Parts: sequence; structure tokens; C-alpha cells
Amino acid sequence: MTADRLPRLKLLIGIDLMLAACSALLAVMAAFGVTSIAAYLVIATLIGAGNAFEMPVRQTLIRDIVEDRAVITSALGVSAMVFNVGRMIGPAIAGVVLAYFSEAWCFLVNAVSYFGIIAALLAMRLPPPAPRPASTGAASQGFRASVSVLFAFPAVRYLLPTVVAIGLFATPYVPLMPSIVADFFDGRSFTLGMLMSSAAVGALVAAGYLSLQPGYGRQLRLQTAAPLAVGVSLALFAWSRVLPVSFLLLAVMGGAALLATNATNAMLQQSVPDAWRGRVIGIYSMSFAGTAPLGGLLAGWLAEHIGLTATLTINGVLIIAVGLLSRWRLRNHPEALRGIMKGLSR
Repeated sequence: MTADRLPRLKLLIGIDLMLAACSALLAVMAAFGVTSIAAYLVIATLIGAGNAFEMPVRQTLIRDIVEDRAVITSALGVSAMVFNVGRMIGPAIAGVVLAYFSEAWCFLVNAVSYFGIIAALLAMRLPPPAPRPASTGAASQGFRASVSVLFAFPAVRYLLPTVVAIGLFATPYVPLMPSIVADFFDGRSFTLGMLMSSAAVGALVAAGYLSLQPGYGRQLRLQTAAPLAVGVSLALFAWSRVLPVSFLLLAVMGGAALLATNATNAMLQQSVPDAWRGRVIGIYSMSFAGTAPLGGLLAGWLAEHIGLTATLTINGVLIIAVGLLSRWRLRNHPEALRGIMKGLSR
């Protein structure tokens, strides 16, 4: 609700200042050799809480920056492309800094990088926000009533399950990757880095493609087809023992996952009233990023008991099942499809 009730630009600046302060504090702690696990857990908790607020605020701010509702998909695609460029370049920079200096310098560079973002936010001159209507009904009744209203929107009811499935069953490959490299391949750090980069490259290509899709007509097709590609590529990756094939499968999975989640994000933002955008993106963030740690725990437990191959295969099959179920629900509930298309055309 915070993103809907407070000035988004000022709120985002405040969150980035807090995250920069946390990184600076980590730099100081690392420089002075602080070894208290509790202290680092407190900082990690603060960073996690900050990120939980930052994502919905930043995503909803895109709608304020991009005045033409029809190009929100393109704007989100550009945002995802920039994110994945950072995802590819950032670890390389950190590796160089760590090789020649220390962890403290890595945290310091991270803290300083926030000030470039803050400077750009301060330089923005956004149009004055539209006057907010007085809080009535569900908007003033708290979290439970807000969730009830949000799930009355067809886009939320019919599109979010695939995002939950991808967060819960696809993202766990990341924490499992060191074990995958050790069990399936040669166990080298270089192989680990190449496999992780493959997914990032696929996501970067998908983000570029998404940025060229201004209309909403293709978004629904992407949202319903991409989860199937995620599940198939993950299940095939579970059985691949040839590195080039695994690189390709991870690239497909990374690209398809980005297409599915970002297309859903765009449709959610376009199909709900502006007064509810912050809350719907908050639920979207919880559905994707919030389920990933739970999926990691579940996948780790399963891998320990039934093995990596079986775990990844089951996860892939479950994503396919949820994707097929979502397609069936939309085809068999035309009124929901009409509601989604009506919201997109507003």
C-alpha cells in the first residue's frame, strides 16, 4: 500500500539512501574485520526489507515516467535489459575488485553506485500527480480488504499463478547450481560462471525483444506460452550432460522466464486502476521474488533425498502443469479473458 499512498519518487530516493547506507556499513564492518554473524544478519534483513519496498515502488514509478500506457511493455523491457546488463557486468567488476583489493572495497563500490541512481532520480521532473481520491471502502480497511479487491481483477486471478510457479520451481536452479556443476560437469568455477551467464544472456535477449513490443495484443500470448518453455527447458536441462546443450537450455529458460514474468507485470500494471498499481505490483513481487527462497529450500530438501536430476525434472513438469492449467482456465472462462482485455484497453 505504501507505493500507492506516499510520493513514489521521494520514497524511492529514501529507500536507495537506506540501501547505500547498508552497503557502506558493510564496507566498514569488512574493513575492520567484524565477524559477528548476528550483525551481518541484521544488515541483510534491512537490505531485504528495503528491496521488498524498492521493487514495487520502482515498478509503479515507471507508469508515472512513461505517460503513454501503451508503451509500458517496452519500458519494462528496457528496464529488464538494463537490469540484466548489470547482472552480467556486476559480478565481473566485483571479481576484479576482490582479486586486487578486498571485500570492503566491493561493498564500498556498491554503496557509491547508489548515488548515481539517486542523482538521476533527483534530476527527474515528473508531472504533478493526479489528486488521490479519498480513501473509502477496501482502500481504507487494511491489508485483507485490499487483497480481496485486488483478486477481483481478472488479471490478478488468472495471470499470477504462473508467476508463482516460476518463482517457486524455476528459480531454485540458482542455489543448486554449484551442486549441479559438481555432479553433472567438471566442478570448475569457470563452468559455474558460464552456466549462470547463459541464463543472463537469454534474459537479456528476451528483454530486448520485449522492449520492441509496444502493444498489449502479444503480451497475453507470451504470458501463456513462455511458462511452457521454462518448464520444458528446465526438465531437459536436468538430463543434459553436454555443456553447450546446457548453455542453450539455460539461455532459453532465462529468456522465457523473463518474458513470462515481465509480460505479466506489464498486463497487471495496465489492467488495474492507477490507485491500485502499487498494491498489485507488491503482490506480483511477493508472488515471484517472495516464493524464490521457499522454492530454494524445497528444492534443496528434495535434491538431498531424491537427487538433482529428479528434483529439476519434477520442478519443470510442475511449471508445465501450471502453465497448461492457466491456458485451460483462460480458454474456458471467456468472461475473464474479456475482463483482462477490457482492462488492457482502458
